[in-house]
Amino acid sequence: MIGEWQVNYKGKVVSSAEAMADANIKPLKPMGKDALSILSNNSVSVAYAMQGYQKAEHLLAISPTVFGLSLEGLNGNIAPFLPQTNDIRPFPYIGATAADILAQLDGSYLWQANSKRPLQDPLSYRTTGYTLASAQKALVDLKQVIDIQINHSDDNPAVVVGASDQYSQYSQVAQYLVAGQGGVFPTTNFEPLPVALAVQSLSVALTHVAHNSVQRTIHLSDSHFTQLSRFLSAPNNQGHAFGAIQKAFVDMQVRNKQLAQPVSFDGIAIAGNIEDTFTNLALASENLIKIVDNTEVIYGLEVLHSSQAIDLRKQADQSLAIGHSTGKLYQAYRQVVPFVSQDRPFTPDIQASTQFIANYK
Repeated sequence: MIGEWQVNYKGKVVSSAEAMADANIKPLKPMGKDALSILSNNSVSVAYAMQGYQKAEHLLAISPTVFGLSLEGLNGNIAPFLPQTNDIRPFPYIGATAADILAQLDGSYLWQANSKRPLQDPLSYRTTGYTLASAQKALVDLKQVIDIQINHSDDNPAVVVGASDQYSQYSQVAQYLVAGQGGVFPTTNFEPLPVALAVQSLSVALTHVAHNSVQRTIHLSDSHFTQLSRFLSAPNNQGHAFGAIQKAFVDMQVRNKQLAQPVSFDGIAIAGNIEDTFTNLALASENLIKIVDNTEVIYGLEVLHSSQAIDLRKQADQSLAIGHSTGKLYQAYRQVVPFVSQDRPFTPDIQASTQFIANYK
């Protein structure tokens, strides 16, 4: 930016002054506190936090539909998501999340009584409203602190134009003031702890979301819960069906649990023991991004299972109706991953399923 050091330019490493001259760009002439503004702030770390937020926002937006299709694959019970059951314990976002789940199931066969449907499903199904609501709250909390972070100064010392003269009767404060102008104050506004804690909170919440998805997918392979074939094997398939690929989503969840561990405590005092607290916002944000990436794999495999379960149910009952929104998800998914009638290499299906989740609107 100021014409010093080297850059990669047109396939070669050249001096930045040479590259800028060739591109007809005038070097920046820094003044005042420009160096601090450009180099000594949290912009890179916050950018990672913003990326993690955006990816998590998309994941949670499609979660009620992904879950709804899974509930249909199980022949599950909608009771835990009814307003009658949630209004009596109104934790934040629970009511709205449960209503969203039910909306995905509009038109579904689950609204009709079924003698084979259990009174209560495994907890990974019944508590998903809570996990999604908790993650939604953590997402909103992260957005709130990111908005403050990116729209306000984190400078130190801070030049405060029009600063009040409160406490100016004390000489310690008066020395920071410039008569009629404002003042220059030492600050701790560079501290990104509110963002780091919110990032870590969302990471923990999403790991609960992923855990439920993993458990639901395992249940979809269990004939005890579905009354379908073991590992959702198609008729006349003598192979292993979905048994072996359980390892893939379990591995993703083990990684999520490691990534969700707080990192904001970790560090070693430096700068003459002045800088002796830490947030590791960049690392925490990178971990959040990886958790979302892993959960996209987990969700993709859940949809692989739930779509297979729906197909098996439709083979037994061609009149079976699934929800309007879950049906759109199912139809779109079947455009990229077909029904598994015989064992096949599942790597392409896992890749396609992950991309489907990442891009589904």
